[in-house]
Amino acid sequence: MSQANVIDFVPRPAHEPIVDDGTVLGVIPVPGTDSALVIVSHLVSAPRTESRAEPELAPRRRDDLEIDRDTRTVRLDGAAVELTYREFELLDYLAAAPGRVYNRKQLMAAVWDRYGDDSARTIDVHILRLRRKLGRHAERIITVRNVGYKYQVPPR
Repeated sequence: MSQANVIDFVPRPAHEPIVDDGTVLGVIPVPGTDSALVIVSHLVSAPRTESRAEPELAPRRRDDLEIDRDTRTVRLDGAAVELTYREFELLDYLAAAPGRVYNRKQLMAAVWDRYGDDSARTIDVHILRLRRKLGRHAERIITVRNVGYKYQVPPR
């Protein structure tokens, strides 16, 4: 492949050559011709910055509930709450947008990466288990009848 046929989507210095053969991401036939568009990815060095430190995600704090995504821990009133992977993901997803109502399909797509209706009751079971583990804070996860669930911050 000649350099004239390369389209860069990420700016890089003109003097920096492409050093690897690349990975083919896709081949799209061009209708009416004997040609195809080949999409290839290449590793390029990242631009130099002053700080190479990874950005830290601040713990999401909702009054006495703290969700720390970096350490994947949940604390209620300072005490750690043991959650499964999916329970943590579900609570984190709901708490990210307090007051927003999510239907079961949206939660299945976001937390389980599934897009069908066949496993929608899985959400109900995980919400039940999550509420049990939250104890007196269980009322933060609200059931919106015939719609789904939302996370509600308690009034001050």
